[in-house]
Amino acid sequence: MSVLKTALTSLRRSPYQSLLAVTVMTILFFVANTFSLTLIGAEQILRFFETRPQVIAFFQLQASDEDIAQTAEMMKAKSYVAEVKTISKSQALELYQKDNQNDPLLLDLVTADILPASLEVSARQASDLALIKQDLSSQTGIDEVTFQDDVLQSLLQWTKSLRFGGLFVVGILGITAFLTIVVLVSMKTVTRKKAVNIMQIIGATQWYILAPFVLEGLLYGLVGAILGWMIMFGVLLYATPWLSSFLGEMISFPVSWQLLAIFLGVSAGSGVILGAMASLVAARRLLR
Repeated sequence: MSVLKTALTSLRRSPYQSLLAVTVMTILFFVANTFSLTLIGAEQILRFFETRPQVIAFFQLQASDEDIAQTAEMMKAKSYVAEVKTISKSQALELYQKDNQNDPLLLDLVTADILPASLEVSARQASDLALIKQDLSSQTGIDEVTFQDDVLQSLLQWTKSLRFGGLFVVGILGITAFLTIVVLVSMKTVTRKKAVNIMQIIGATQWYILAPFVLEGLLYGLVGAILGWMIMFGVLLYATPWLSSFLGEMISFPVSWQLLAIFLGVSAGSGVILGAMASLVAARRLLR
């Protein structure tokens, strides 16, 4: 209890330094929580779009309905295939007529007999599209297999950049918060150097001396983490109606309370560890 009292007394005696430490930690955890939530949302959006690029296989004109059905069933059995859609010759003609309904001359020249049947195959992950193309190309009766490889590569590159960029930003903020607490606690240890020397002379243990400083940093981290989470939660509540209408079916809203609870728990634990370790690093220099 005396350790907690000592730590709280230190906080009251230097309110501006304490406010600075809590502010830095709050900014860190607001950004970390917001970016983590954004990253999860981005992953869902990317998974949504990953299934949109399709491999389209066009059959030869003489391909039978049995060959087309057999190929479709073969692709459905693949673990990396999300969906297989068969487009018959008559359906291809309907699509052609819909696309060219404003040009009667083109409609008169085309019949179902000269249009090939096709398969549209979606992958569970964008990286599997090339494998699907290879499977379809090896089947007999297929004339051509196409998919938008440039769109796929752009999608995968954006995913990778988002992940590494987020980790870099959060890492820089974490280092900044750590060093800020180290500097602030170091400044406080200097003012208490004489008292610490007296405690060492009368036989105080190392932990007894360090505990108030460590607890102080722990409080910085805990309070900052909770405040950062609360600000993120408030912004999320405010933005949910707009996000829900803008993103539509790509992400389901509102965000589950279980996920938000996990964010709060992880933030509080990380804040406690970060603050305590920074204070411990600063305070141990006092005993050298």
